[in-house]
Amino acid sequence: MEPLQISITVNLNGLRGELQRSLQRAIYLVACGLRASEQITGDTLRLPDEAFQMVYTNYLKWTDVEAKSEFSEWVLLNGFREVIESVSAFLESAHRVLSFWTVAEKQQGGVLITGADWNETVNVGGGRFHRLGFPDKLSHLAKEHKIAISEDEERRILSVNAARNCLVHRNGVVSDRDVTENSELVVQWMRMALLLQNEDGDRELVIGQVVEKDSVVAIRNTVSEKRFPLGVQIRISVKEFSEIAWSIFLFGERIVAQINEYGVQRGFV
Repeated sequence: MEPLQISITVNLNGLRGELQRSLQRAIYLVACGLRASEQITGDTLRLPDEAFQMVYTNYLKWTDVEAKSEFSEWVLLNGFREVIESVSAFLESAHRVLSFWTVAEKQQGGVLITGADWNETVNVGGGRFHRLGFPDKLSHLAKEHKIAISEDEERRILSVNAARNCLVHRNGVVSDRDVTENSELVVQWMRMALLLQNEDGDRELVIGQVVEKDSVVAIRNTVSEKRFPLGVQIRISVKEFSEIAWSIFLFGERIVAQINEYGVQRGFV
């Protein structure tokens, strides 16, 4: 059979858009859930369109206030889980792009690509990457594909993933397996801060605050953190959820920029 020339075109905006859609979906669902919680009453605790309502225990009874609080917390934590889990799916798509380029790079070097080569690099390699844990995914991208983030960025995204693991495996109660320093789980992220700059220096701007005409309003990404001591239940606020989603967006932008640079250097972009 006559060898065929493989031509691969990758639109990195599609990769970026995948993460953006996942983040926006999570924000929409959390917003809907939090607004719906305002309408909760005792009757809300019955399943709709279900003739037989099963009661498994009489020891769990919620007042309207308790039901609203529990539901709001559940919505926020599930939204938090969804945004961090979307990063893992995003990394798999990033790895797929890099796998295609690995094949193309071999072809550029004069290597005849066989079906076995394609399956090993794209299909089998993709399966191995899928089975890696989140930290190992980052390590693989750095070691095998030269897609590396800074130590600070890695620490932040891994701390958020550690909180997700605690929620999934230990119902959100911080254990010895979760603590990162001083018997605490420290979660860090980047948030967008509005700053007021004048002759007195920089200070954070409060929405609604009257600004002097000689002052300058600036936007800066700054690090935030929250500490959860051993044995404490993880809780996040609406503001923290929004900030963490923004931090994950910045992380994704950094990965896409790294992949774009990789492609430019090799003539793929």
